[in-house]
Amino acid sequence: MNIAPATPLSHLWRSPLLWVRALAALSCMGRVLLSPVVTWDQGEQLVWSQHLAWGYGAQPPLYTWLQWAVNGVLGPSVLSLALVKQALTALTFVFLFLAARELMPARAAWLAALGLWWLPGMGWQTLRDLTHTVLLGCAVAASWWLLLRQLRRPTPAGFGWLGLALSAGLLSKYSFALIAGAALLAALSLPPCWRALRSRGWWATPLVVAVLVSPHALWVLQHWQQATGSTWAALHPEELAGGWRGVASGLGDLLGLLALAALPWALMAVWAFGWRRWQSPSATPAESPPDWAWPLLLRYLGCVVTALLAMVLLGGVTHFDGRWLHPMLCVAPMAALVWRPGVAEDARGVRRYLGAVVAMALLLSLGHAIDPLIDGLRGRPDRYNWPVPQIAERLRALGYSGQAPIIADHHLIGGVLRTQFPDAPVVVCDDDEPRDGRCLRAEVAAARSAGQGWLIVGMDGVSAAWWRAALQASGTPAATPVALRLPYRRTRADAPPWAMNALWHPPAAAAR
Repeated sequence: MNIAPATPLSHLWRSPLLWVRALAALSCMGRVLLSPVVTWDQGEQLVWSQHLAWGYGAQPPLYTWLQWAVNGVLGPSVLSLALVKQALTALTFVFLFLAARELMPARAAWLAALGLWWLPGMGWQTLRDLTHTVLLGCAVAASWWLLLRQLRRPTPAGFGWLGLALSAGLLSKYSFALIAGAALLAALSLPPCWRALRSRGWWATPLVVAVLVSPHALWVLQHWQQATGSTWAALHPEELAGGWRGVASGLGDLLGLLALAALPWALMAVWAFGWRRWQSPSATPAESPPDWAWPLLLRYLGCVVTALLAMVLLGGVTHFDGRWLHPMLCVAPMAALVWRPGVAEDARGVRRYLGAVVAMALLLSLGHAIDPLIDGLRGRPDRYNWPVPQIAERLRALGYSGQAPIIADHHLIGGVLRTQFPDAPVVVCDDDEPRDGRCLRAEVAAARSAGQGWLIVGMDGVSAAWWRAALQASGTPAATPVALRLPYRRTRADAPPWAMNALWHPPAAAAR
């Protein structure tokens, strides 16, 4: 197995890199064909990526910057969203291979990288419509590659590249700080690694990080509540705040997610190679890992787990989400193959391992594709079954031309409408935010002063207080929003219809 592009044509089918690229392309195509609907995270991206900023809500800005760049070429669409996500997913596999390649032969390195499919939090994320977590996984893989390369062959330029990868991680998700800190502590605890990190040009890493991250860090200080409020609330749910119940909930979440993060891969690897090969050292390959590699990875994993336990016992954290933890543990297969490097010399075991990887990739892909169909047949359609083209037609029938501002109650419907009306500015005045109407009044006033009309849309179930504020902001408190009721796609005829309310206010000149 070779990553080099010079692989003979007759052996292309053996190249894991070819399959990674093919799977990314098929996943991208499948997502476009699956549904024109976007999910919460991607709806957020379609709204946020209308402009560049140093910060967007509770997440760092790098993913939105990438989405802005692709949208500028292809327009805001499901295709643009899928391309960004699948490109990052493919790069994650490649960077993990390159990281593992610093420690082991190519065949074992590919086993470590492709093992992501058996880490549930990572494999399923290659299909789910997540955003920042996908970028975080890519940044973690790239950082490990560049760190391990520096530990083996330190160069001044390499420290600069490492700083770039660390900056990308910090600008992808704030939890990357824990990952980088754990890796640094683990490396500094080993004399060979410590000496490598003190090589000529070491200062380039912190310098690059400071230059690239400082603008966003300043934004965070100026918008502290906006940047941290929702994350703090997610880590400390009110119903579990304080006391032994909170500690028990936090520990239960943590231990369960840690087991889920690596146990499926471990069971598959034992099945593929046999317990005996893992139980005792076997003959090591000619290309053996450095002596410091296993202690480094083991201490890194230990630092991560210790930090997470401290968050529960000392920081009062009572809830964890798998999306936050699983990228921290994506190096677990690489660590296991460093611990037992001879395992990958078993040709039969390698075939079984790769067969299990292909089976899991197909199973997850099939499950993701047919899930909306199953929901529709059960009469419980989900967001992938929304009748998006018909929604756009009904709004045009109200008189909306696709140019005036859209004011939505939720990022989900705001993002969906942005794919249908790419020339319209979309603003979200979230129903979950304070309901004093300030956002609605400000957006209506801006549209009115620009001589534009405005379209206000609210999903079925939005609060009456939100609609009252919307009608008052429009100057039509007695108006009745138009109810849109449309059948879902691919569902039973007796299923309840998709529902939304809309209010179109034409420009003043048109109204006269």
